[in-house]
Amino acid sequence: MSGDTRQQMVDRLMLALTDLQNVSDQVDQAISSVLGLNRTDARCLSCLIIRGPMTAGDLAAAAGVAPTALTFAVGRLAQAGYVERTRDPADRRRVLVTATGRATRFAERMWSQTVTDSEQRLSRYSTQQLELLTGFVDEQIELQKRQVLRIRDGSGTSQEDH
Repeated sequence: MSGDTRQQMVDRLMLALTDLQNVSDQVDQAISSVLGLNRTDARCLSCLIIRGPMTAGDLAAAAGVAPTALTFAVGRLAQAGYVERTRDPADRRRVLVTATGRATRFAERMWSQTVTDSEQRLSRYSTQQLELLTGFVDEQIELQKRQVLRIRDGSGTSQEDH
């Protein structure tokens, strides 16, 4: 490892990122299955649990879901008892979608050990190292968002690829 060239280290990091995406996808599928939800609904629920109550428009943007699809997702999640629609206390004209106590309790059961383990591992890093890691992850998120747009507008694929 210490004798690796820069390109070998970049290749190892790219492989590790791919492995992280794949295992994260497996976790998402497992949680969706346990909850009896499709992946889109589970992603919406995850956004609400992590970020807190939000408007339908904000939730659609956060989850990467079209507004019409979000309407159906929120309806299914509400019917399953995982979300509720409430009036925004700051602006009574706005409706917020909020994760229910049932959903947050489930998330705590599913993630508490992983959060504890992650915090323990992150405690080994200095504030400066955490800033570097956070910046790197933020950049990767932006790259993936751009890739989604390229794929959706067709510039990331060609007809021969299908």
